[in-house]
Order: sequence, then structure tokens, then C-alpha cells
Amino acid sequence: MCGRYTLSGKLDEIRACFKAEESLTADWNWSPKYNISPGMVVPAVAFDGEKRRKVVPMRWGLHPHWRKEAPEGRPLFNARVETAAEKASFRTPFRRRRALIPTSGWYEWDGVETPKTPNFITEDHDDMFAFAGLWDKWRVDEGIELLSCTILTTAATGRVKHLHHRMPVRLPMEKWDDWLDPESDPNRVLEDMRGGEDLVFWEVDRAVNSGRAEGAELVKKANAA
Repeated sequence: MCGRYTLSGKLDEIRACFKAEESLTADWNWSPKYNISPGMVVPAVAFDGEKRRKVVPMRWGLHPHWRKEAPEGRPLFNARVETAAEKASFRTPFRRRRALIPTSGWYEWDGVETPKTPNFITEDHDDMFAFAGLWDKWRVDEGIELLSCTILTTAATGRVKHLHHRMPVRLPMEKWDDWLDPESDPNRVLEDMRGGEDLVFWEVDRAVNSGRAEGAELVKKANAA
């Protein structure tokens, strides 16, 4: 599961990291955020019609193209990789609308007592990385579309199993274009998904339990000097 994540890069840094162009979307900008929750508009990387990487603003919480009603209720912010090809909400995006979701890490909570202890999970380096995701577009009105995305999850491996039995799907950089390409076989690409051996995590302050909390201090080790 991944219900909160961070993205510390600015828009130009995201473009550089993913070797992507910015989509021409007016009145949209991005500043680093350390407590992203479902329903927020986030940067996603997808192919355009010429198979060029584009950074596109998308609502986190996929809204299927075939739905007649507007988004309501709990967003579809995660999709299980084991069943995404079969589920009505995800099977079309799984075939031809795949995305990369830029990130700096995510949060998971462990423990049996409430409030549970939040932990920040990231790769063992300081660079941005990506979750494998799906996207879809829903017609709002004539000429207006809602773009939305979801993060694929898989069974957790490595030490992060201590925190949660699921983790986001990550792919090697050399497989990113294959994942974005609607003509490639997603199941073949997913054979190379990464395990949890390169992940590190630490306990953070319970301030992150509030969806309103924000700031780089949220990812610092709890009680750190």
C-alpha cells in the first residue's frame, strides 16, 4: 500500500531527472511536497503521441474513462499489480496508459496501538526515483478532460515487510520507456520489477499523521538532534 508519499524536486529538476518535457498546461506549477495524499494533483510522466516523455499534472486517484459520474468517495490511489489487468477500472490503462510517478519516498505506519508509528521509506541514495503507475482520462465537458493516475503495488520484500505487506512497484531506469510504451507488453516489463533490498527506512515524527502537515522536517528521523 502507498497512501502518502513525498516529492522533493522542483519541476525543472523533475524534467531533468526523467529526461522529459513539460506538458503545455496553463496555470499549473509544482513546489516540493512532503505529505502528498490521494486527491492531490501531482506530476506524472507519460508518453505523448510521439513517444516522448512528458511531465503531466494528474489527480492522484484514478477515475476510469467509462464512469458517468464525477469523482466522489475514496480515490483509487493504488492498484494491485497482480489483478490490474483484470479489474474494470485498471485493465485499459494497464494495456496502454502507463505512467511513472516521480517520488522521493513514501510513508508507512507500523505497530498495533493507535496512533501507529510513521516511518519514511526511500531508496538508499539521494536522487528522485519513480513508482510504476497507470493513468486514465475522463471527459469533464466539451474539450475538458480530467487526467488521473494510480500507483501499482506488489508484495513487499526485504526489510520493509516489517512495516507493511505491500510496497509500490519500481522498475529499473532502463525499463522506463518500455513501461510507458503502449505497444510493449506490460507483463514482460514487470518481470524486471525491483525488490526491496535497496530500500531504507526510519521512524519519523507523528506530525505526519495529519494530512495538513507539510515541510521537509516531516522526513527527518524522529528525535534527531
